[in-house]
Amino acid sequence: MDPKLLEIGGYGAIIYAVSTGLFYAYLAWRWPMVERQDAGAVLKEVGARLTEWQFFWWCAIVLSFSLIPTFPALVQALWRDAQAYAIIALFFGFFAIILGTLGPLRHATVTPTLANLYNSAGNEEIKGVVNVVYRAQEAYGQGLFCLFGST
Repeated sequence: MDPKLLEIGGYGAIIYAVSTGLFYAYLAWRWPMVERQDAGAVLKEVGARLTEWQFFWWCAIVLSFSLIPTFPALVQALWRDAQAYAIIALFFGFFAIILGTLGPLRHATVTPTLANLYNSAGNEEIKGVVNVVYRAQEAYGQGLFCLFGST
């Protein structure tokens, strides 16, 4: 096994672990209404701080790619003794990158659009519809995370 590849993969895993920990700490501290799933509060806050919200989620997308160097190291380590596991790990790694990008991408693009609709809505019916759409996309994102977040 190439020690340099393992070193690069190890650094990628460390960067990913630290950035993910900081990411969730910031999310819990700065955006607690997301955890409470208070759609109206989230949409009002996102509308008021749109740049901060988008910057936060675009950083999450970029930082999630720091885990990519671990995949070649893992595949190389498994290939000698367990080729089937190496192929499965590679498959789920690509799958996790795709699905792991969709969640933050959804927050960086769809949520600000919903926040603009919610904050500019003239009546409560429109706000109610936007609220339901926001909750539906959150449920979708939580489902993806539960199924593939730890992949």
